[in-house]
Amino acid sequence: MSLEPSPAPANAARTGPRELIFDAATRLFGERGYTGTTMRDIAKAVGILPGSLYAHIQSKDAVLLEIIEGGVDRFNAAADHVDEQGLPAGEALHAVIREHLRIVAENPQRTLVVFHQWRFLEEPHRSRLLTKRRHYEEFFTHTVRAGVVDEEFDAGLDVKVTVLGILGALNWTPEWYSPSGPATSDQIADALAASLLSGLYRRS
Repeated sequence: MSLEPSPAPANAARTGPRELIFDAATRLFGERGYTGTTMRDIAKAVGILPGSLYAHIQSKDAVLLEIIEGGVDRFNAAADHVDEQGLPAGEALHAVIREHLRIVAENPQRTLVVFHQWRFLEEPHRSRLLTKRRHYEEFFTHTVRAGVVDEEFDAGLDVKVTVLGILGALNWTPEWYSPSGPATSDQIADALAASLLSGLYRRS
């Protein structure tokens, strides 16, 4: 069993100034990039004076950190939850692919910031985030390896290449996912899982 989808925050009725600031920053970071967005841009998008931002946030760096760390933590929590269930490797990977797409579907723009703009974080935050990103990758690594050991997956599988291929496909999804498309995130995840996992299974 996988996690139930969380409520989508992107379009929720949130009126607090801090939430509005983070929503505006996420949108602007997605559209212009972190370096192309100024505090003045964020303030203008929210409709307040630039100096008033500091009553709610520390800095632009702090906003980026919170957006990225919150996103990475959600992916890790989903993977940990699936891991705890002790599912066969194929089912576990399918469940996490579903969770990944559900998180992307909530706010593709936010997920793009999480995936691509961590490079602008300063130390020690950058190193901490990289450790958290590796935790997510490790779920896929030990799950694929377990599938090989249990003879569910092909014995000749290159685990590292397999994991990087799956993650590469998943991390690209916010580039093309459309909330207004005809398919739900679960339907897309099921199709993606079928494609990504079909080559892993042991041939009889």
